[in-house]
Formats: sequence, C-alpha cells, structure tokens
Amino acid sequence: MEHDEEAQRLEREVEKLEEQSERVGEHIEDAREDWESKEEDPAVPGAQPDPDEPTDEESSVTETTPEESDQLPEEGPGGQVPDDGGDSERDEDSPGTPGAEGTATGNPDAAGSEEPGSND
Repeated sequence: MEHDEEAQRLEREVEKLEEQSERVGEHIEDAREDWESKEEDPAVPGAQPDPDEPTDEESSVTETTPEESDQLPEEGPGGQVPDDGGDSERDEDSPGTPGAEGTATGNPDAAGSEEPGSND
C-alpha cells in the first residue's frame, strides 16, 4: 500500500511540474513577443538593434582560413631543450631545495626554521 501512495504522490508532482513548465513557456513566449514589438517601435529607446551588430540572419562568427606562413623552418623556434643530464631518479625523489630533504613541516609558522616549533 505504501508504494501505491508514493506512486500517486509522484504522479501528482509530475503533473504539477508539467503545469509549471507550461506556464514558464507561456511567460517566455509573452516576453519574446513583447520584446519583438518593442524592437519594431522606434519610440522605445534601446530596443532597436545596433546597426553595426549582426542580425540573427547574419553569422556573428566569421570563418576564415588561416594564412599560410612564409616563415622558413630554419627561421622558426628551436627544437626541444635537450636533457641537462641531471640525475632523474634523484630529481623525482627529492623535489625542492637540494639538501633540504625532510625539513618540510606543513606548518607555515615553522617554514624555514631548523627545528619545527622554533619561532626565532
């Protein structure tokens, strides 16, 4: 019996939401019609479209093909920076300042101090 009551409650909720959706749609349509009539009325300041602005029929995005570069490959930017030959295994294990391994405290007040908790 409990499931039937829940199903009926949900059906009523669906009906209520559908009615609200229809009302919102009607409000949107009314507002659209009102705006369109104001756009056509020269007595309404600011409602007329800007003459420089593209209309709905015109696309506001212009597709252009990129120009071909006249830059020769040898004039272009250099290649990738070569590896500096560092010890990549150590680099991965110890990010940060060399020699400062194990000094991170997670406490901004102790940042840079030799011992956590010392506020010199």
